[in-house]
Amino acid sequence: MSASPDNYRASYDRVAADYARQFHHEMARKPFDRLMLDWLVARIAGGGTICDMGCGPGQIARYLHDQGAVVGGIDFSGAMVQEAQRLHPAIPFQQGDMLSLTGVASASFAGIAAFYSIIHIPRPQVVQALNELRRILLPGGTLLLTFHIGTGIRQMAEWYGQPVDLDFLFFEREEMKGYLGAAGFMLDEVIERDPYVGVEVETRRAYIFAHKPADPVTEPGSLEDSDDTSG
Repeated sequence: MSASPDNYRASYDRVAADYARQFHHEMARKPFDRLMLDWLVARIAGGGTICDMGCGPGQIARYLHDQGAVVGGIDFSGAMVQEAQRLHPAIPFQQGDMLSLTGVASASFAGIAAFYSIIHIPRPQVVQALNELRRILLPGGTLLLTFHIGTGIRQMAEWYGQPVDLDFLFFEREEMKGYLGAAGFMLDEVIERDPYVGVEVETRRAYIFAHKPADPVTEPGSLEDSDDTSG
């Protein structure tokens, strides 16, 4: 598998309608994810817009919107953006590439929810992608980043009966903490949970809260690690 950017985009375009049918209501089945998003909203105490990065059909954006947040979504796949806009017409969505968010101004967002959007980024380019997320955050803005915990890559050649060319990368939490630090983020908290059996792919998940320094010269760093095994 080559899993090039064009292949990723074409693969998700091909399965967008089926993916949306399966996942656009998934937040109802994931109370821990809802809690993490509630925490994100609470951290944006002064208001401002939250970006659902790698929004897919917009289920994260919809949940944030329903909690009263101002939100917009960005996805690599044009077909996914169309599905998100169709399902959630009150929320603005746009197409964009995490490695080069040329259509997004610096300091545009008070928060970013990046749920599994990092898992298609090759390891040598992860810091580049995180640098872009830091760029579009306001000083002091919060990032909530989620990923599958582990090592290696899972490859997918067929999905919903369609041919695809996708690599799904797993990351260790210390590895991702290093990438975030290299990209200039201050790390706040790392939380893990077990999978919801029968609801999602059965992998252990990590949720990292980090923020863009308000003053990159003087602000001290902090980090809390915790586990949640309740599923």
